[in-house]
Amino acid sequence: MVSRTRNLALVLYLADLAIALGALYLADLLRHVLPFGFGDAGNLAWVDWQEYLAVAVIWAFMLRFFRVYEPRRILTVVEEIRVLLPAVTVAFVVLFAYLFIFKIEFLSRLLIGYFYFINLLLLLNLRLILRVALHSSSGFRRRLVIVGAGPVGEQVTDLLRQRPWTGYDIVGFVDDDQAKQRIEVAGRPVLGTCDELGDVIERERIAEVIVALPAHAYERIREIVTHAGDYPVRIRVVPDIFSMISVRARAEDLWGIPLIGIREPVITGFDSLVKRTFDMVVGSSALIVTAPIMLVVTFAILIDDGWPVFFSQKRVGENGRLFWIYKLRTMDKVDSRPGAASRRPEPRKTDVDPRITRVGRFLRRASLDELPNLWNVLRGEMSLVGPRPELPWVVDEYEPWQRQRLSVQPGMTGWWQIQGRGEVPLHENVELDLYYIQNYSPLLDLMILWRTIWVVLGGRGAY
Repeated sequence: MVSRTRNLALVLYLADLAIALGALYLADLLRHVLPFGFGDAGNLAWVDWQEYLAVAVIWAFMLRFFRVYEPRRILTVVEEIRVLLPAVTVAFVVLFAYLFIFKIEFLSRLLIGYFYFINLLLLLNLRLILRVALHSSSGFRRRLVIVGAGPVGEQVTDLLRQRPWTGYDIVGFVDDDQAKQRIEVAGRPVLGTCDELGDVIERERIAEVIVALPAHAYERIREIVTHAGDYPVRIRVVPDIFSMISVRARAEDLWGIPLIGIREPVITGFDSLVKRTFDMVVGSSALIVTAPIMLVVTFAILIDDGWPVFFSQKRVGENGRLFWIYKLRTMDKVDSRPGAASRRPEPRKTDVDPRITRVGRFLRRASLDELPNLWNVLRGEMSLVGPRPELPWVVDEYEPWQRQRLSVQPGMTGWWQIQGRGEVPLHENVELDLYYIQNYSPLLDLMILWRTIWVVLGGRGAY
């Protein structure tokens, strides 16, 4: 399934690049044939190889940058349109910049207009054709039965039904629970008991079997796998470890020993490089630009409440690593209020905390107290965008599912900040952070940063 998904993503990627180059050629041809535009179309210069090379490079980068080939998006119409439109549009903006910088004047606006619409039309039609082919090709699809109609089996069924490119036709389940016999589970019938698996394989012409039983049924799993081995089917076992997996797991082979990575990095490879580069470039630029502001604020804190100016505190970072976060001090000196630093916050923040100084209240309202976080970003402890960096005692009280938010670096801003910041109850922060992790893309980061500006200017939820 994984290899099929990767192969399909690779084929789509190469096909999209070929479509981009083909669309440029068709646009150039139409520009010379159709009687639109200025002057004699027949005398206009043709696009040369340098422009084709520029399109190939720009499109290759942008399609990856916008994560067009993320498995959950492939052949899902709404998701694909949602990422294809901005990806192609931004690619055209970059192409315009390239034409302007290198003063390539003979590429008319008419050609660019043709190119944009032809490219987008061909990309969407390619996916429409693939959807039709995958749903209608009986030779491509393999008949599958799932052993176990419990939560694990239902989850496997839902995943496969949402991803038709995997090529599976889910015939139904087998399960030992008598109450489930001859009823439907997750839209598929229970065809018999596990002891009847052999008959089901022969009767339904099954090609593959997925065993999705709970971990405590180890002996039963072993019996089923042994019995199914007498038939010409492919057998796979789903490990019942979903409660231990952070966000993504990865199966590996250690010289014949299967290993499952429980805590794998969510943002890897190309995405990790793009995110870190963006953090370094924007973070260092922001630190330089905001240095005069921090200098003025430093003097304001000194005049209002004296030294120290900065505040540091231990927070929990990626994979549970502890780090010191730096902020401008907004509360009274810790020495004047014993135990204030360790006081647990209320479930919902308020703006009536007596510990906040006059200058501190302004800094929080304008989010200026968080500017020193840029140093954490440059050190690689935080990112510009990510989940809220939480206190250790809060993480200690997490339920297992909430620890998924530790699978990426915490951020200066994030999805929860633009949804309400301090107005959102603490338990809802985790759910919003998990939404960001599960839907991460560079485009989402840019959108969050842009919306953060307006949230900060409005002062919404800043306490």
